[in-house]
Amino acid sequence: MAFTTIAQKVVKVGAFNYYPAIFKDSDGIVKGFYTDALKALGDKENIKFIYVYGTWDEGLERLKNGQVDMLTSVAMTESRLEYMDYTNTPLLTVWSEVYVKPKSEINGILDLHNKTIAIMKSDMNGSYLKNLTTKLSVNCNFIETSDFDEVFKLISENNADAGVVNNTFGAAKSQGYNLRSSGIIFNPFDIFITVKKNRHTELLNLLNSYLHEWKHDPNSVYNISRIKWSHKNIGAIEIFPAWVKKGFYITLTLLIVLFVFVVLLNYKVKIATEKVKYSERLFETFMANTPAYVYIKDQTLHHLYQNRMVDMLNTSSPTNKNSSARTIFDTVTAGYIEKADREILSGKTTQTNLQYECVLNGRKMWLHDYKFSFQLPDGQAAVAGISFDITNLKQTEAELRNAKIKAEESDRLKTAFLANMSHEIRTPMNGILGFAQMLHDDELDKETHDQYLNIIETCGERLLNIINDIVDISKIEAGLMPVELVEFELTHHLEHLYKFFSPEATSKGIKLIYNHPTPELNPVIFTDREKFYAIFTNLIKNAIKYTVDGEIEFGYTKNTDDYIFYVKDTGIGIRKEMQTAIFERFIQVENTIKNGVAGTGLGLSITKAYIEMLGGNIRIESEPDKGSTFIFNLPAKRM
Repeated sequence: MAFTTIAQKVVKVGAFNYYPAIFKDSDGIVKGFYTDALKALGDKENIKFIYVYGTWDEGLERLKNGQVDMLTSVAMTESRLEYMDYTNTPLLTVWSEVYVKPKSEINGILDLHNKTIAIMKSDMNGSYLKNLTTKLSVNCNFIETSDFDEVFKLISENNADAGVVNNTFGAAKSQGYNLRSSGIIFNPFDIFITVKKNRHTELLNLLNSYLHEWKHDPNSVYNISRIKWSHKNIGAIEIFPAWVKKGFYITLTLLIVLFVFVVLLNYKVKIATEKVKYSERLFETFMANTPAYVYIKDQTLHHLYQNRMVDMLNTSSPTNKNSSARTIFDTVTAGYIEKADREILSGKTTQTNLQYECVLNGRKMWLHDYKFSFQLPDGQAAVAGISFDITNLKQTEAELRNAKIKAEESDRLKTAFLANMSHEIRTPMNGILGFAQMLHDDELDKETHDQYLNIIETCGERLLNIINDIVDISKIEAGLMPVELVEFELTHHLEHLYKFFSPEATSKGIKLIYNHPTPELNPVIFTDREKFYAIFTNLIKNAIKYTVDGEIEFGYTKNTDDYIFYVKDTGIGIRKEMQTAIFERFIQVENTIKNGVAGTGLGLSITKAYIEMLGGNIRIESEPDKGSTFIFNLPAKRM
């Protein structure tokens, strides 16, 4: 069995995470019962096995490209036979098994419908489950991972409802991830050692020889290491003395013979009646578990058979053979149904589909009814049918229609928003460029020169504010706006706001009032200082913008846990139907344009977002031509 070369042969092995067969331990060393067996082989045959670790998918690519010489645990497929050779003897016979969390309600293949399933990329187990669910019309969402550990991690962290691995890995690792087998077991298959096609015939023959010995020797290094690494949970080869095995098989054979004898005796006595009972049970079980209302009606349109009418329609007993459409539905609906029944009984049609809305026990439902002609055992014509509850489907259709309307409205409003942004940006830019060009006039006097510079500065500040608003709303939408909480004194900062805006208010002939309760000893708040400034700045600037004369008042009160802030003006006011919409930036754009007031319409959207980020809420009290009051709260302290 030795290699022909005298120098030590080096073989590169593609390794991946397949505990307990082969895996990288916490110390960075590749271990497992495969590596133990290969080490023993290498010691005897003067071979050094070097492990190239990566994902399963990477291992396949490396073997295909000749970066590694061999792979372990490879299932045989037609595509893989094109670029790899297999050992004659398989390493293991394994099967696919679906694992779930302990309290999961997934216990059968049909329970996987609409569930998220984690699988390893390029893995036979996952590929087979995909094909199986497709054939059974079980709709699943599959997430591909790099290895089986990632499959179990996704399940344990509730990012997947279930996952499929082979039984060797599952039994060894499921307890550590607090998972259980769902009982869904399928696709038993052999896994082999493979080498690059037509490259390593000598190595392949050597592996075939050792594998044959290992598999048939219960005391081989392969079997002993497999028991050790598997902790006797799976794959452990039970080693019994020969006489125990022989005695067990003799006893088992006698028991089987005795059991067959007893069964045959009972079978001969009960064979006739059991056939009938089995057929009845099969039919009753199928009908009881069919997720639809199944019925048969005679020529008088009364029910001869009903299955689960109680469960689906929540009405009369399914054994009530005197029931009809008129005992279940209202008169109009019953007449509609009976008209279709009579058309089938008369031979006018052999089948039909109906959809209708009805009210059963106070609940509105939509039913899809498929009816067809049916012949009774006595030759009489009848009507059979299956009714499905499509209420959820109809609701989904309505929701999709509403979503389409909202999407079209949103698109229209975005167009208005972009048009307004274009106008808002071009206006100050034209001012900047125009007056900058005029500054080139050498004959300008100093007063006019300074005036032009002031205009350019004003336009620049306006453009900067527009850009800041757009950047801020973009950060908020993307969830990238940071919050930095600090403790600061309220009085100082609100007085600063008062002093800052007083000149602007006075220039418009508006009285600005700062109102606060009886001063506390250094009243403080724990919040984001910059966003606090931005909230008040937006609200006071809006009040000044929309107030022609009168006064603007701002201030606060305090309750046990919150500060209640307000900004009150005597401006143009807001209609009641617009008081919610003004915080939505696209709606506000339209409102701003209609009022003929410059602005991006983003200020209140940003203000509302900041307040909610800081743990508060904002509301408005307003009447047209009587002014508006914006009220918001912020927590005084945070836990």
